[in-house]
Amino acid sequence: MHSNSFKHLLLVFSLFLCLVIPRLAAGGAQEQPAQQESLRIVSLSPNVTETLYALDAGSLLVGRSDYCNYPQEAAALPSVGTLYNPSLETLLSLEPNLVISSAFVPEQFLSSVQKAGIDVLALETQQDFQGTYTLIREIANRVGRQAEGELMILNMQNDVRTIVQKAELLPKPTVYIVLDFGSFDSSATKDTFLSEMVWLAGGINIADDAQNWTYSKELLMAHDPQVILLSPRWGETGEQTLKEFTTTKPYADLSGSIRLFDADLISRQGPRSAKALAELFVLIHQEQAQ
Repeated sequence: MHSNSFKHLLLVFSLFLCLVIPRLAAGGAQEQPAQQESLRIVSLSPNVTETLYALDAGSLLVGRSDYCNYPQEAAALPSVGTLYNPSLETLLSLEPNLVISSAFVPEQFLSSVQKAGIDVLALETQQDFQGTYTLIREIANRVGRQAEGELMILNMQNDVRTIVQKAELLPKPTVYIVLDFGSFDSSATKDTFLSEMVWLAGGINIADDAQNWTYSKELLMAHDPQVILLSPRWGETGEQTLKEFTTTKPYADLSGSIRLFDADLISRQGPRSAKALAELFVLIHQEQAQ
């Protein structure tokens, strides 16, 4: 009787293994991002493009935006236009099955892409520096590069910690980041990751009293910041933009030290953001960093 019970139990257990193990195997396979090598991605944002290449997933890209110029090999990809006005027709002609954007791409355009049956990963992470890690992690998960993404984030966090510790030992000058000027003044306002970067790098961002990347000339002149970080305009050299800024009222009346910076590096939230923070630290504390 005892022997028959044992045989029956053994038979039931064997049937259980036959049923469950294939399901577990199938479930494990499903946890892996589906058909990664068959992904055809169009990136609508330069920081998304940079992140894909940094994750060794650049081969999955079939298209980009006009502004996706880093790394250099990205320029060989066909462009679908600007962030603000991409061409749906061009995008569809590339036959992607995934479109990724991070900011400034019109929601109506992304909705049209989805209606065409294409997956869209829209990442809104511009509010703080922590969003940089979220962006990298989300992209890494989507393309099956989780381990690479986590290692990248860990290395960046270590670099950021080192910069913050150095910045804490130095005086904090007032800083203004010039992203655009003239008829429209744009800067790193309180609700942007760039504002937090100024603070992490040991500066006081005067544009923290504004929002939506927009600043007023009146507030700029009232604050008269000690350090002015000027981004070369699209299609201009740094010298051309500097000359225009310093000969145009009211900017010509500012007394702060003007320093040119690489907007492609510093204003893009992605895998180079820790390097950008180090560059920002040097710009803000130029005298002490030398």
